[in-house]
Amino acid sequence: MSRALETIVQQVHLPAGMAGPDKLSFDVRCFVLPIAEGIVLIDTGLAGSIVEIELALDRVGAGWSDVSDVVLTHSHPDHVGGLDDVLSRTTGVAVWAGDGESDAVVPGGLLQPASDGQQIRGLRVIRTPGHTEGHLSLMLEDEGLMFVGDTVGVMDGTMVRPPAPFTADPAEAERSLWKIADMSPDRMVFSHGAELRDAGSRLLALLEEPSVAP
Repeated sequence: MSRALETIVQQVHLPAGMAGPDKLSFDVRCFVLPIAEGIVLIDTGLAGSIVEIELALDRVGAGWSDVSDVVLTHSHPDHVGGLDDVLSRTTGVAVWAGDGESDAVVPGGLLQPASDGQQIRGLRVIRTPGHTEGHLSLMLEDEGLMFVGDTVGVMDGTMVRPPAPFTADPAEAERSLWKIADMSPDRMVFSHGAELRDAGSRLLALLEEPSVAP
């Protein structure tokens, strides 16, 4: 049986010139994942997301005292903006991020580094750099469910590569896409766009298209 994953969806609106010549609007998602030991938060959304996160906790019958871990896919502000508010409401929570992200997220060594292949509460850490240096994806292996962060997104039901202006290393990002494809996940959950099934074959179709990297 699938877990009662709760998704928090917010909207981002960027003015023309920030990420290209035109205005850009997109959704951003963070997640409340119930586990046997409590709750894992995957990303914390934009600053001001705390009300939506609290409502999501309530929907799964949990509260702040049940949150055991926060796993950050990367350090962009639409993914870590709510972290300070989360930490102000929790006690003893473990906060995880990939190498190269920790100091950017919380100075002072408060984060725990998450390494490739590590298990965090049943989630397998998958290092997927490119979008950022230390970007992480997460695999819930007993359900074939992968949280891909910004490694890849969805627009109008179709997988898309992340926009070039937000990609630190396009060639590395492409290698990370192939790494995910080799794992053949059945379901993918995205930070930008709705969940897709038959995800492995959809990703292979995307990889057959020309990329921004040589």
